[in-house]
Amino acid sequence: MTIDDDGPRIHENMRTEVFKPFFRLDKARNQDASRTGLGLSIAQDIARSHGSNIQLNDSPLGGLHAILDIPL
Repeated sequence: MTIDDDGPRIHENMRTEVFKPFFRLDKARNQDASRTGLGLSIAQDIARSHGSNIQLNDSPLGGLHAILDIPL
């Protein structure tokens, strides 16, 4: 499964970091301080528990291209 967006890109050197619990890219990208930085960490944990993995790349739309490999 793939998802593309046209939001801000995540620099290649940060794409591993965004899967760490409580990691947030920077305060300027999200003014809602109530967020905890758990979304991608939880998503990756769920994917791995099912034998999958999430990969992040640049999207042709200008933002992020997320790939969820689902084993059949």
